Amino acid sequence: MESLKLTAEQFFDGLLAAIRLNGEFIVGEPTEVHRAFYRVLKELQKSNILDVDLFDVDYDPLYGQSGWFDRALTTAQRDAVLGFANPSYKKIIIKYSPDEGDAILGLLGARNEFQRLAEVFRGSLSAAAPRGSSL
Repeated sequence: MESLKLTAEQFFDGLLAAIRLNGEFIVGEPTEVHRAFYRVLKELQKSNILDVDLFDVDYDPLYGQSGWFDRALTTAQRDAVLGFANPSYKKIIIKYSPDEGDAILGLLGARNEFQRLAEVFRGSLSAAAPRGSSL
């Protein structure tokens, strides 16, 4: 079986759609959200299902930030896909409905792989959350 070739932007859309299927919000400190995205990227490199062009996707381990991810988040906010208070995003609202998220995954394909990566993302944020808080 040949892997599904995607641009980084398509991958980001699919990841958001899969995250949305399990909840409307992403909650975490900006560095935690970036770290969760980085863990998804590391997991993606092991995937034989998705072939994503990550040439432009950066991550600075020293600062725990990705300029590409910041731009993707602000572009999605501009396009009314996400909502968050600038300049930080401790609580990101995904504005897709569950049906829209499901439709995006249907168009892209590899639904199970996107859902697995969304769990990696959420699991990373859950591990970073202080005890007693919930996502």
